[in-house]
Amino acid sequence: MPNTQPRLTRAQENEMARDVGAKLASNDTGMIKEAEASLTRFIRKRVTEQSVMDRILPPEKIGPNDLLRSPYVDDKLYVMMEIEPDFPGAFTTAFNSAAPMMTMGIKRVSVSIDRVKSFRMQKDVDELLTHYVSLRDINADYQLKNVLRRFDIRWLCCINAAVGRNPGQVMATTGSVHYHQMHGGLSSQNMAESLKFIPRLGYDKESGLSSQTLLMNNVTFQEFAHWQFPQVGDTVGADVIKNGLSGFENGALGLKVVVSIKRQLIPDGTVYHFADPRFIGQCLEWREPTMHVHQHDFSVSFYVSASRGGGIFVFGGLARVDHLNV
Repeated sequence: MPNTQPRLTRAQENEMARDVGAKLASNDTGMIKEAEASLTRFIRKRVTEQSVMDRILPPEKIGPNDLLRSPYVDDKLYVMMEIEPDFPGAFTTAFNSAAPMMTMGIKRVSVSIDRVKSFRMQKDVDELLTHYVSLRDINADYQLKNVLRRFDIRWLCCINAAVGRNPGQVMATTGSVHYHQMHGGLSSQNMAESLKFIPRLGYDKESGLSSQTLLMNNVTFQEFAHWQFPQVGDTVGADVIKNGLSGFENGALGLKVVVSIKRQLIPDGTVYHFADPRFIGQCLEWREPTMHVHQHDFSVSFYVSASRGGGIFVFGGLARVDHLNV
């Protein structure tokens, strides 16, 4: 059957491209999906996603008043962070004895603010008009995701250093093992045992912290389909049979489950456990992701940049579990 739909005029195509670009650049999930569905002449080769760590440690905006005048010889931006000290506790004493005296103190760390940039993309302004879609907006969308991916890489490097490079390694900071291996895949029994790891961390074993967020890739997430759902309720089993595992991504066992497609950063079978983000660290945002556009004669170029800093300061709220045979 022939296509009787009239061809769009150039003005209509340009208007559609601008509308699509605005939707792609928005933070509204519904608008992004609507924009992607409208690109009938555009074929994507891959799926991209926003920052994973932003869903665990939301970035906190900082301003000039938060900056520390550099204590070093360089001209980088720094922010001073203070960490809660350890307290000596109390002891039993005689009625006529004086309480011992200790000097109060607190640990301070300086956090550097670093700038991340995407590649600069260049094109002739007239050649941009030959495409059915807004090539600049589509490239900007990918550039933004690549900048956020770079931040995810740095965060996961910090987390892997905090939990140890080898399974069973005792970390000096807590005197505990943060990196574990478990056989049998991501079974319900292994999940129940893994939730005990964070409460057991620390020299005093009384941090009061527990797992609140789980981070895994999309392959590991499918392990939930192996669970015997009558053990967790017939209603849950019926929902999984009807709607799949989407309900688990919204939360399971009272936990927030963050699923990522970044399998190069988060291996199959690996599940990161995070306690309350207030007891882990901070993500500081100096400049939010921004697209810079430069035009000279008939050439236009653009790139995306962002400036952030932060770190992992409390290790008692972190654990890594590698579920083997996934």
